[in-house]
Amino acid sequence: MLRLIFRKILNNKWMVICLVIGCAFAIAVAAAIPMYASGMYNTMLVNEFKKEQVQFDTFPFKASYNVTFFGLQSDTVKRVYESLDSTFYNKYMANMPVEVMKDCNSVSTKTYSVLDQNNYRIKQDNILKEEKPSYRNFTIKTDFCLTSVVDAETVFDVVGGRMFRTDTEEGVIEAVISEYAAALYRMSVGDYYFVYNKPDDDDFIAKIKIVGIVKVNESSASFFTVAERAFITDFDIMQEMLKESQITLSQANWFAAFDYTTARLRYANDISQATQALSTSSSVTGVIINTSNNYISIINNYNRDMQTMQKVFLLLIIPVILMIAMYVVMISRLMMEREKSEIATLASRGASRNQIFLIYLGQGIVIAVVSFIFGILLARLLCRLLGAANGFMEFVNRTAIEVRFESTSLVYAIVCALIYLIMILVPAYKASKYTIVQLKQSIADQSKRSFWQVMFLDVILIGVSLYFLYDYEQMSKYIQDVQSAQVDFTLFLAVTMFILGLGLLFIRLFPYLTELVFIIGKRHWKPASYNALMHVSRSGNYKHFIMIFLILTIGVGIFNANSGRTLNENLEDNIRYEIGADASFVPTLIFLNDDGSFSYIPVKGGGLMSFAELYCNSDSVNNYTTYYYYNTETRPSREPITFIGIEPSEFGNVVKLRKDLNEGIPINHILNILSSYPQGMIISRSLANEYGVKEGQFMNYVYSSTVDKMPVENLVENALVVAVVDYWPAMTGERFIVMTRDNYFVMKDFDTKGRILIDKKEGVPDSQVLADIKGKMGPEEAIDSIKFTDYNVTLAKKNSVLNGMNGILTLDFLISMIVCCIGFIIFWIISVRQRVLQFGIFRAMGMNKGELYRMIFYEQLMISFVSVIAGIVIGGVASQLFVPLFERMSTLSNQYLPFATYRDGIDYIRIYVITGVSLIIGLSVLIRFISKLKIDQALKLGED
Repeated sequence: MLRLIFRKILNNKWMVICLVIGCAFAIAVAAAIPMYASGMYNTMLVNEFKKEQVQFDTFPFKASYNVTFFGLQSDTVKRVYESLDSTFYNKYMANMPVEVMKDCNSVSTKTYSVLDQNNYRIKQDNILKEEKPSYRNFTIKTDFCLTSVVDAETVFDVVGGRMFRTDTEEGVIEAVISEYAAALYRMSVGDYYFVYNKPDDDDFIAKIKIVGIVKVNESSASFFTVAERAFITDFDIMQEMLKESQITLSQANWFAAFDYTTARLRYANDISQATQALSTSSSVTGVIINTSNNYISIINNYNRDMQTMQKVFLLLIIPVILMIAMYVVMISRLMMEREKSEIATLASRGASRNQIFLIYLGQGIVIAVVSFIFGILLARLLCRLLGAANGFMEFVNRTAIEVRFESTSLVYAIVCALIYLIMILVPAYKASKYTIVQLKQSIADQSKRSFWQVMFLDVILIGVSLYFLYDYEQMSKYIQDVQSAQVDFTLFLAVTMFILGLGLLFIRLFPYLTELVFIIGKRHWKPASYNALMHVSRSGNYKHFIMIFLILTIGVGIFNANSGRTLNENLEDNIRYEIGADASFVPTLIFLNDDGSFSYIPVKGGGLMSFAELYCNSDSVNNYTTYYYYNTETRPSREPITFIGIEPSEFGNVVKLRKDLNEGIPINHILNILSSYPQGMIISRSLANEYGVKEGQFMNYVYSSTVDKMPVENLVENALVVAVVDYWPAMTGERFIVMTRDNYFVMKDFDTKGRILIDKKEGVPDSQVLADIKGKMGPEEAIDSIKFTDYNVTLAKKNSVLNGMNGILTLDFLISMIVCCIGFIIFWIISVRQRVLQFGIFRAMGMNKGELYRMIFYEQLMISFVSVIAGIVIGGVASQLFVPLFERMSTLSNQYLPFATYRDGIDYIRIYVITGVSLIIGLSVLIRFISKLKIDQALKLGED
C-alpha cells in the first residue's frame, strides 16, 4: 500500500506541492501566534522592569522575607528560623525560573546589656568580694544587639580598621560597628566589650572586640540597613551561637534580587507558585512574618494580557485560515476529479470503500506531516515579519523580538494539521462511494446546487454580521466613557462573515448577470466571446472556488488596509495633537548649589525666544515658534483654565491640525483672524457655552493668580471673542483661552513659562534635530521634557497590541495573495486540461489559435476580473460599515480627538499591484501552458 500511496503522490506531485504549501502556511500562522504574542510581551515586560529600575533606582525584580520574634524561648526561635530559612532557599529561590543577581540573609538578636572593660573589671571585683553584682555599681555602656549578614564583605565598605575575621584569640568575637555608633557612643577600634543577658548576671554571653568601622555600600543600601546599636559579626559564628542557644534572635531577614532580563512570561505560573511559598502565616504565637515583592503584579498583568492577545490574534487570522481551508478543499476536489475514474474502477473490481479511503488517508497523513515540518520552520520567519510591521504593508528595521517555540504553538500546529487533514480527506471519502456507473451519472448531472446555495448560507452570514453591526452600534450609544469600554475584537469575525456572505451572494447572482450580458449582445457576439459566455454560464459550480478566493482576498485586503490605516493614523493624530508639532522642549539653565548639587531652572519670558532662535536655526528645522501658558482658575466657578500666548504667524507655520476639526475651519484661517484683531482672543467651546458668548461678542471674566503667596482675583472686561474652537494643538484640557503673545505679556500676574515647538524638514530624523540642538548648547545649558512625535508614535506602536495587529493584518493579506495566486494557476491549468477535447472540437470547427486565446481571455475577464471588482466593492462596503466601529478600540492611546476613518490611495495601489501581478503571473503561466498543449492531436480527436 505504501508503494501505491507514494506512486499516487508522484503522479500528482504539483497538486501535492500546492497542498503542502497551503497547509504549511496555515500551520505556520497558527503556530506563530503564541510565539509572537509571547515574544512581544516578554519584550514589553523587560522594558517595564527597565523603566522601574530607572525611575526608582533600585532592583526592579526583588523580594524580601522578614520575621520578628516576640517573647519566645531560644529553642522555639531556632526551630522557626530554620524552617523559614529552608522555605526561602529551598521552596522559593530554588523554584524561581529567573537568574539570581543578589541574595542576602541577615539576622539580629534581641538587645543585650554591654559593659566596657572598665565596668567589666568593676563587676568582676564585686564578684570576687562575693558582693552581689548590681547595675548601680557600674555604668552600663548601652544596650546593643548582635547582627550578622551573609557575605558581609560585599555589603559593607570599611571606613576604619578592618573587616572581622574568625581566626582570632580564643573566646573573643571580632565585630565591626557603624560610623553612627562609633561617633554617638565613642567607640574605637581595639575596644573590648562584654555582652550580658542581664546587667546583674555573673557570666557574659560574648566578648566582643571592635576591629573596624564600616558603612553600607551603595549597591546594598536598597535592601539592607544596620541598626544604630549593633555589633556586626561573622554570620557563621552567629549560627553556631544560635544552635547552642547562647543567643536569642529578634529578627531575621531574607532578600533576593533577580535579573529581570531573564524573566519570561511562559514561567509566570512557576514564578507565582514560588512566590506563594513565602507565606505570612505562622502556627507559632509570637512570630510576625512580612513579605513583599515588586514584580508579581506586573508579571500577572502581562501574562493575563498575553493570554487575551493570543485569542485576539487568533480571531484576526480567521480570514487567512478560512482562505487556506477553501484552497485546500479546492485542490483536494481537483485531485479527486482527476482520480474519480480510477477510484470507480477500483470499486468496480471489488475494493471496499474502507480500502480506498485508507489509501487516501495515508496520502493525507504524508501531506500533513510534511506540511507540519515546513510550517514549524516557517513560523519563526513569520514572527519576524510580524515584529517588523509598522502599519499595513509597512515594515521597519526593528530589533528582533525573542522567538521561542512553545508547547502552545505545538498544540495549535497539531490541531491545525489535523483540521486540514480532515479537509483533504473529505473529498476523497465522498469520491470513494462511486462505481463506474454512478460516476457517469454524476458527470451527466452538473446542475446540482451546492450545499451553501441550498442552505442559503450567504443570507445567514449577511444577517448575522448585520445583527452584530446593529448590536455593536446600539451598545456604543450606552457607553459614555469610550476609553473604558471593553475592546471587542470579534468585530473582525463579523467583518469576515459579512465579506464572505456578500461574496457568496454575488456568486449566487452571477449566473443571472452573465445571462443578462449574453442577452444584451446576443446578436453581436463573435465565436470566441459567445463560447466564453456560454461556458461561464453553464459551467456549474467549478468556478465558485476561484471567485470566492478573489473576492475574499481583495475584500479582506481592502478592509485590513482601511482598518490598519485608521488605527495607525488616529494614534498618530492624538500623539501629534498632544505634543503640538514635530518636536517640543523646554530649555533649562544649570546652577551649582552650595552643597555641591545642581539645580535645573526652566527658561522663561523673553529668554525662551532667544534660546529658540539659538537652538532652532539649523538645516534640520523648517520652522519654530514659542508659546507661553498659565494654568489657573476662573471665578466664581473655580474651574481650571489655561491661558496661551502665541505669535499667530509663527504658530501657523509650525503646528498641524486635522482638517475635520473645529467644524472644518482651517487653523490658519482662525490665526489670521487673531492677527487682524490682536486684542481679541480664541476661546474653547466649553468656555463659550459657560459664558454664553459667540464669535464677535465681548466677554467679561475673572481669573485667579498668586501674589506673595496670596490669592488674587483679576477682572478682565470687554474681551473680544474672535473665534470659538473645540480643539487646539498641545491643549488637552477643555477650558482654554488663546491670545497673542503681546497681549499675554500684559496680563496681570501671568506666569511666563512656555515651550518651544519645532517643525522638522521633510525626511529629517529626530536624532538629527536633537544632535543639532545639543551642538549649540553651552556647558551650563540643558533641555527638559523634550518630546518627538515620530519617536512617540513608533514607541506607542511598538509597545502595544497595535504592533501585532499591523503585522497580522499584513500577514493575512500576503498569505492570502500567495495562496490565491497558486490556487488561481492550479485551478485554471486543471480546467484547461479537462477541456483539451473541447479545444480540439473548436479547432475542427474552424476556430484559430487567436480566437482560442481570446476565448480564454474573455473567460478570465468574466470570472477573475469581475471577481476582483466585486472584491473591491465588497471591501469598500465592509470598510464603510465596520471601520467606524474601531472607535471602541481607542484604548490603544490617549484619545483626545474624535475618531476618524482613513483611506489612503497608496494602500489601494499596493493591493491592486499585488493582485494584478498575481493575476498576470497566473495568466502568463496559463497561456504558456495552453501554448504547449498538443492541440493538433486534440484536433484529430475532434475530427474523429
